[in-house]
Amino acid sequence: MNTLKEEHKRSNFLKKFGKWAPIIGGIWVGSHIIIPLALLRMPIFQKYLIALESKLPFNIPGVG
Repeated sequence: MNTLKEEHKRSNFLKKFGKWAPIIGGIWVGSHIIIPLALLRMPIFQKYLIALESKLPFNIPGVG
């Protein structure tokens, strides 16, 4: 009887948030992967990162 209630609660949760999950996932992927990769291809952004790296008070191995 308890497993039936738990299964019903689980299915309600999926029905409630099922339509929003792909939207939120797409926004997360876009903001954390696609946008930074697109910025790294822009020459202006690359020049900014090079200038910023030379101003850092410490050395980052593998950068520059």
